[in-house]
Amino acid sequence: MLQIIREHAQGVIVWTIVGLIIITFALFGLSSYLSGSSKNYVARINGVEIGENQFRRELQNYQSRLQQMLGKNFQADMFSPEMIKQEVVNGLISRELMTQYLEDKKYYVAPVKLAAEIHAIDAFKDEGGQFSKARYQELIRRQGMSEGGFEQQLARDVASQFLQSGIGQSDFATDTEVQQFLKLNNQQRDIGYLTISKQPYLKNVSASSEQLETYYNSHKNEFMNPEQISVEYVELDLDKLAKAYEITDAAIQQHYDSHRQSYVSQPEQRRVSHILIKVDDKTDEKSALKTFGDIEKRLKKGEPFNKLAKEFSQDPGSAKQGGDLGLFGRGVMDKAFEESAFGLQKGQVSKPVRSAFGYHLIKLEEVNAEKVRTFADVKESIRKELQIQQAEQTFYSLSEKLNNITYEQPGSLQPVVDALGLTLQKTELFDRRGGKGIAAKQKIASAAFSDEVLNLGRNSDLIELSDTHLVVLRKLEQQQASQKPLAEVSKIIQERLRDQLAKQQVGEQLQKALQRLQGGESPVKLAKSIKGADWSRAGLIKRNVDTDKSKKADKLDQQIRHKAFTMAKPEGQKPTWDKVSMLNGDGAVIGLYAIKVSGDKDKGQQDQDRLAQSSGSALFGRLLEQQRLQAKIAVNLPKDTE
Repeated sequence: MLQIIREHAQGVIVWTIVGLIIITFALFGLSSYLSGSSKNYVARINGVEIGENQFRRELQNYQSRLQQMLGKNFQADMFSPEMIKQEVVNGLISRELMTQYLEDKKYYVAPVKLAAEIHAIDAFKDEGGQFSKARYQELIRRQGMSEGGFEQQLARDVASQFLQSGIGQSDFATDTEVQQFLKLNNQQRDIGYLTISKQPYLKNVSASSEQLETYYNSHKNEFMNPEQISVEYVELDLDKLAKAYEITDAAIQQHYDSHRQSYVSQPEQRRVSHILIKVDDKTDEKSALKTFGDIEKRLKKGEPFNKLAKEFSQDPGSAKQGGDLGLFGRGVMDKAFEESAFGLQKGQVSKPVRSAFGYHLIKLEEVNAEKVRTFADVKESIRKELQIQQAEQTFYSLSEKLNNITYEQPGSLQPVVDALGLTLQKTELFDRRGGKGIAAKQKIASAAFSDEVLNLGRNSDLIELSDTHLVVLRKLEQQQASQKPLAEVSKIIQERLRDQLAKQQVGEQLQKALQRLQGGESPVKLAKSIKGADWSRAGLIKRNVDTDKSKKADKLDQQIRHKAFTMAKPEGQKPTWDKVSMLNGDGAVIGLYAIKVSGDKDKGQQDQDRLAQSSGSALFGRLLEQQRLQAKIAVNLPKDTE
């Protein structure tokens, strides 16, 4: 819908798009490449430059994918902006390196294969699940790409997938490697563990006022009111524009009558029975028609059609049911068969009909008439549709003017208000995570805190909340980040310090318990003497929780399980002891009593394939890294993103 705007867009407008091709290559560190020079490219790989527009587009795609993956849990400050920018540049570099490698090795995708890949993309399919050329072209245009550019990019990605698959499948695992893997993977360990809970220690610890103040002074950056901004904005919404157009009931009725097929909720369906006589090497057309002549004579004498179908029909799927094919609509059967079936009256039997399978006699058993939504049901939706149609051209025109005026006069939104009659609206203060009303939309928050708006004081780029909802905003008020007073955060600090003190006490108890157990003390008696301690004799456990069917498997903390499989083999009858601190602040001392090696399981093809695939993936990763190390790469992030 915004094609006109796109064709006339000026300046550094960055359009939000849905990326169809995800960065699939490994992301490598960039610290050795980054420099502060101001070039007109973001990255240069063996002389091939990646421009700023391409970088910004990919950056926006990356952020959009993060939002889609995390949904409501997404917050703008969850990820370091520098980390995201470096990963995006890394992806672009990896992509270009792969393109150059494929060109050098002359790996190409056959046109037929490329066409099949495009036709298989769900986004390009219509409501009936069929590839739509018009939809394909529209979505490509929305990405700001040409068909040739998109197909070239897709061809590269498909070729790289084939290359990765080929390398991955070229490796293999020896019988010895598989046996060693199985021994390790199927190994079981006989353990017991003494846990010490943090909770009892929390009840008896408290931080002093001096400790609170010391912690506050050394962690001030953690107790800040975030930077906030309020914005003023103008919006152009096709739905709101459309409501101003009056549509008469007569116009709605005329549209309904002339587009009746659009309101069919259920197409006509027919149930027929048939008798099939195949035409093949054994039966020619003349013989088939002679058989039908005999059948028609018996029908005239009153014999039931279904009885004759059971006797004569050579359709194994329906003969036993008296030739009944059930209900079907148009577009399902052979064309000649369908035309005959939909030309019969109920109870009527057709003349012999030739199809690709042979000759048929068709009897119409039942008709389910098409169902059409009533005028009353669709009246208001038609009204809105007609309003939208009338408002679209105005929307296109205003969109282009909105874009031009706000770009050419970036210091104020008043010119666009005066020229287009739009309303200047305001938001409350909000931070980078968003706010209320329109500020709850992440695109608005991101634009508000962009360098262009926040620091340079300019109008934002045109923000496309949807194809039919556009916004331009500018900074109204800015509140810098401020320090929260100690009194406001003292409860938070107290909880943190209490947690630290409790963990410290648990750690001290863990060390004492470890020493006493290593000295041969009974773990059962020891557990009774330590506050918050509990002893559990788990017995044999497996490395992977998914395959561990023991009764206590689901109760075993993963950190205990992991630690148990890193411990040294016990010597003689004396267990090996070690300790581990868990993420929740609890601790455990683990005793390893014995190791059971399962060497009787035969290796399977699946195990061998899995090891080979893992080794093959590592080979492909080394290929990518080798290309990076051999390449001449320079990276220059744009100044406003440094």
